[in-house]
Amino acid sequence: MIELVNAEQLAKATDRAKAGNLFVQPTTLPRQYRVTNRDNGNQYVVDFFVRNGKRYGHCSCKGGERNLACKHLSAAAGFHVMRMAAQREAQRVAQMPQAA
Repeated sequence: MIELVNAEQLAKATDRAKAGNLFVQPTTLPRQYRVTNRDNGNQYVVDFFVRNGKRYGHCSCKGGERNLACKHLSAAAGFHVMRMAAQREAQRVAQMPQAA
């Protein structure tokens, strides 16, 4: 588990994720993603959660088990941020008054 403070801490992992052939999918659980390495078929589960107001992420890969920022966590974090922003925007639009 790694505390997610800012994007800079994931910079190297983000570079590795961009160079990799990763595919991110949401699972049926909130804030959980399956990351598949398309080159070798390996799959990892990434979870995001909040404890005491702090944000954390965890990946099931070897690096994640050692509490390191891995490329899977970075790829899933980018997907998660985009997904949550889209949900917030959809909620905002749904609350707008209807045109007469």
